Amino acid sequence: MSNYRQPNGDDYPDASKKHVEDSKKLLDANRFDGAGYLAGYAVECIIKTIALVEGNPVRGHNLNDLKTETIRFLRIPSCKTAKYVTNPAITFMSYGANPIEWQETIRYQGEGRVSDAVARAWVKETQRLYHEVISEMILDGVIK
Repeated sequence: MSNYRQPNGDDYPDASKKHVEDSKKLLDANRFDGAGYLAGYAVECIIKTIALVEGNPVRGHNLNDLKTETIRFLRIPSCKTAKYVTNPAITFMSYGANPIEWQETIRYQGEGRVSDAVARAWVKETQRLYHEVISEMILDGVIK
Protein backbone atom coordinates (compact mmCIF):
# COMPACT_ATOMS: atom_id res chain seq x y z
CA MET A 1 0.00 0.00 0.00
CA SER A 2 1.44 3.38 -1.00
CA ASN A 3 1.08 6.76 0.63
CA TYR A 4 -1.16 7.71 -2.33
CA ARG A 5 -3.85 5.14 -1.58
CA GLN A 6 -7.26 6.81 -1.92
CA PRO A 7 -10.10 6.56 0.63
CA ASN A 8 -11.99 4.24 -1.75
CA GLY A 9 -8.99 1.87 -1.84
CA ASP A 10 -7.62 2.92 -5.24
CA ASP A 11 -3.83 2.88 -5.11
CA TYR A 12 -2.50 3.96 -8.49
CA PRO A 13 1.23 3.50 -7.75
CA ASP A 14 0.71 -0.03 -6.45
CA ALA A 15 -1.77 -0.89 -9.19
CA SER A 16 0.66 0.31 -11.86
CA LYS A 17 3.36 -2.02 -10.53
CA LYS A 18 0.96 -4.97 -10.49
CA HIS A 19 -0.25 -4.27 -14.04
CA VAL A 20 3.29 -3.80 -15.40
CA GLU A 21 4.40 -7.12 -13.91
CA ASP A 22 1.27 -8.98 -15.01
CA SER A 23 1.40 -7.55 -18.54
CA LYS A 24 4.98 -8.82 -18.90
CA LYS A 25 4.01 -12.29 -17.66
CA LEU A 26 1.08 -12.44 -20.07
CA LEU A 27 3.31 -11.27 -22.91
CA ASP A 28 5.84 -14.00 -22.07
CA ALA A 29 2.96 -16.51 -22.25
CA ASN A 30 1.91 -15.15 -25.69
CA ARG A 31 -1.35 -13.83 -24.24
CA PHE A 32 -1.21 -10.63 -26.27
CA ASP A 33 -4.72 -9.33 -25.60
CA GLY A 34 -4.33 -9.61 -21.85
CA ALA A 35 -0.82 -8.16 -21.96
CA GLY A 36 -2.00 -5.18 -23.99
CA TYR A 37 -5.05 -4.62 -21.84
CA LEU A 38 -3.03 -4.53 -18.62
CA ALA A 39 -0.28 -2.43 -20.21
CA GLY A 40 -2.84 0.28 -20.93
CA TYR A 41 -4.16 0.14 -17.40
CA ALA A 42 -0.63 0.46 -16.06
CA VAL A 43 -0.11 3.61 -18.14
CA GLU A 44 -3.44 4.96 -16.89
CA CYS A 45 -2.37 4.33 -13.28
CA ILE A 46 1.02 5.99 -13.84
CA ILE A 47 -0.62 9.09 -15.31
CA LYS A 48 -3.10 9.19 -12.44
CA THR A 49 -0.20 8.92 -9.97
CA ILE A 50 1.46 11.96 -11.53
CA ALA A 51 -1.82 13.85 -11.18
CA LEU A 52 -2.23 12.81 -7.54
CA VAL A 53 1.30 13.88 -6.63
CA GLU A 54 0.48 17.26 -8.17
CA GLY A 55 -2.73 17.45 -6.16
CA ASN A 56 -4.86 17.41 -9.33
CA PRO A 57 -6.55 14.00 -9.47
CA VAL A 58 -7.87 13.00 -12.87
CA ARG A 59 -10.61 10.50 -13.70
CA GLY A 60 -11.55 8.28 -16.59
CA HIS A 61 -9.84 5.77 -18.83
CA ASN A 62 -9.22 7.79 -21.99
CA LEU A 63 -5.43 7.99 -22.22
CA ASN A 64 -5.61 10.98 -24.58
CA ASP A 65 -7.70 12.99 -22.11
CA LEU A 66 -5.58 11.92 -19.14
CA LYS A 67 -2.35 12.86 -20.95
CA THR A 68 -3.73 16.24 -22.05
CA GLU A 69 -4.84 17.13 -18.53
CA THR A 70 -1.56 15.98 -17.01
CA ILE A 71 0.60 17.79 -19.58
CA ARG A 72 -1.26 21.00 -18.71
CA PHE A 73 -0.01 21.01 -15.12
CA LEU A 74 3.43 19.59 -15.99
CA ARG A 75 4.08 22.96 -17.65
CA ILE A 76 3.49 24.89 -14.43
CA PRO A 77 6.82 26.15 -12.99
CA SER A 78 6.03 24.81 -9.50
CA CYS A 79 5.34 21.32 -10.90
CA LYS A 80 6.81 18.58 -8.68
CA THR A 81 6.68 15.76 -11.21
CA ALA A 82 8.05 17.22 -14.47
CA LYS A 83 11.49 15.77 -13.79
CA TYR A 84 10.01 12.27 -13.94
CA VAL A 85 8.47 12.70 -17.39
CA THR A 86 11.10 12.47 -20.13
CA ASN A 87 8.66 12.25 -23.05
CA PRO A 88 6.83 15.58 -23.55
CA ALA A 89 3.72 13.60 -24.57
CA ILE A 90 4.13 11.33 -21.50
CA THR A 91 3.54 8.18 -23.60
CA PHE A 92 3.03 7.25 -27.21
CA MET A 93 0.06 5.08 -26.23
CA SER A 94 -3.24 6.60 -27.29
CA TYR A 95 -6.92 5.87 -26.85
CA GLY A 96 -9.22 4.91 -29.70
CA ALA A 97 -10.84 2.20 -31.76
CA ASN A 98 -7.88 1.63 -34.09
CA PRO A 99 -6.10 -1.70 -33.40
CA ILE A 100 -2.94 0.18 -32.40
CA GLU A 101 -4.81 2.28 -29.84
CA TRP A 102 -5.73 1.17 -26.35
CA GLN A 103 -9.24 1.05 -24.90
CA GLU A 104 -10.48 -0.36 -21.62
CA THR A 105 -13.08 -2.27 -23.66
CA ILE A 106 -10.39 -4.60 -25.02
CA ARG A 107 -11.42 -6.85 -22.15
CA TYR A 108 -14.75 -7.50 -23.88
CA GLN A 109 -13.31 -8.41 -27.28
CA GLY A 110 -12.34 -11.82 -28.57
CA GLU A 111 -8.84 -13.14 -28.90
CA GLY A 112 -6.73 -11.40 -31.52
CA ARG A 113 -7.61 -7.73 -30.99
CA VAL A 114 -4.02 -6.98 -29.88
CA SER A 115 -1.26 -8.32 -32.10
CA ASP A 116 2.05 -9.67 -30.89
CA ALA A 117 3.89 -6.56 -32.15
CA VAL A 118 1.43 -4.13 -30.58
CA ALA A 119 1.43 -5.97 -27.26
CA ARG A 120 5.23 -5.97 -27.19
CA ALA A 121 5.38 -2.24 -27.96
CA TRP A 122 2.77 -1.44 -25.29
CA VAL A 123 4.44 -3.56 -22.61
CA LYS A 124 7.84 -2.05 -23.43
CA GLU A 125 6.37 1.46 -23.22
CA THR A 126 4.66 0.61 -19.95
CA GLN A 127 7.91 -0.66 -18.45
CA ARG A 128 9.74 2.47 -19.60
CA LEU A 129 7.16 4.79 -18.13
CA TYR A 130 6.97 2.84 -14.86
CA HIS A 131 10.75 2.96 -14.37
CA GLU A 132 11.07 6.63 -15.33
CA VAL A 133 8.16 7.80 -13.20
CA ILE A 134 7.08 5.46 -10.41
CA SER A 135 10.46 3.83 -9.69
CA GLU A 136 12.16 7.23 -9.56
CA MET A 137 9.44 8.67 -7.31
CA ILE A 138 9.98 5.74 -4.97
CA LEU A 139 13.74 6.29 -4.97
CA ASP A 140 13.21 9.99 -4.21
CA GLY A 141 10.77 9.21 -1.38
CA VAL A 142 7.81 10.85 -3.12
CA ILE A 143 6.00 7.50 -3.08
CA LYS A 144 6.40 5.41 0.03
